[in-house]
Amino acid sequence: MEKERLYYIDWLRVMVVLSLIPYHSALPYTELGDIYIRTPLHDIRVLPFLFITVPLRSFFMTLLFFVSGIATYYSFKYRTKNEYIVERFRKIFIPLAIGTVMISPIQAYFKALYEGFSGSIIEFVPEFFSSKIDYYLGYAHFWYLLYLFVFSLLCLPLFSNWFKNQAKLIKLSQLLCKGNNIYIPILFIIIAEMILRPFFPGPQTLIGDWANDIVYLCVFIYGFVYASDKKIQERVNKLANSSKVVFSVLLIMYISIEYLLMTEGETVSFLAIILDLSKGLYECTAIIVLLWLGKKYLNKKSPVLSYLNKASFPFYIVHFVPVCMFTYLFVNANINVYAKYMLVVLLAYLLTFFFYEMFIRRFSPDKK
Repeated sequence: MEKERLYYIDWLRVMVVLSLIPYHSALPYTELGDIYIRTPLHDIRVLPFLFITVPLRSFFMTLLFFVSGIATYYSFKYRTKNEYIVERFRKIFIPLAIGTVMISPIQAYFKALYEGFSGSIIEFVPEFFSSKIDYYLGYAHFWYLLYLFVFSLLCLPLFSNWFKNQAKLIKLSQLLCKGNNIYIPILFIIIAEMILRPFFPGPQTLIGDWANDIVYLCVFIYGFVYASDKKIQERVNKLANSSKVVFSVLLIMYISIEYLLMTEGETVSFLAIILDLSKGLYECTAIIVLLWLGKKYLNKKSPVLSYLNKASFPFYIVHFVPVCMFTYLFVNANINVYAKYMLVVLLAYLLTFFFYEMFIRRFSPDKK
């Protein structure tokens, strides 16, 4: 298994997770995404925050589901069907339940404080679980775990069948590597986004969230297939040159449009249609470019990667709490807005890794 490991995929997963702190710390100053505290800027000062949020917002969750599909291939390859189910329940469902019940209310508490709530966290918890739970973002960033758990169970019969009948998986790989067939899954994502995204922009509720449901589920399956055959990996790698050009053009366009939407408002709202129609192309080319960069520069084992691999999931679970806390503490401070942002990012990183070292890694049963 170690010989087969795609280290650049580990690096991509780690980098996505590590990017969550600067991403979520920048959201309050924009009108993008879901965040607990929002103080949007409507002038030139918002531009640096758009350079942080816009490149990530439209593809990094798609990349994370793709990487999860790859990880699922190796998880399934070395486990029985029942062992796989137990693993999914232990590693995904339990953290989802704990995070929603114990961590989401803490994050939401800082939103309540910012909006005038004066009670303690104990007094706030009943309000969080009342009819206002949607207002307080519900399970917040743990939606990814819900979707991943459901996708894992939905795909169980398919993945199990592929492993029992390897010829089917081989035949699928050969089909995708033939001619220009590698474009089939890419075009499917692009068309699905174009058709569904304008009508189902979110939020992530799973039921009725058809744009995310279809796109993320398909990307999850494509990640599984990608991991199964090196020929597919090589075929995707050959798409990097054209993808780099398209991705660069779209990235410039995305930042420009989001800036106009932030500064000009309703007068240019029609530009949002362009974002919806091009999202599939943007996220597919972004993933291809990152796969190419990762395979070229990051496909090697290192002690840093080993450490971050173990830290990334706990980091994902707890990172939003310090981001919310420090954003609340500094949001009204009479200091430069970029200084506020840098303080939040730096302190959130320090506190998250401190928590990991003191309360998770120290008591980990597999600590070496």
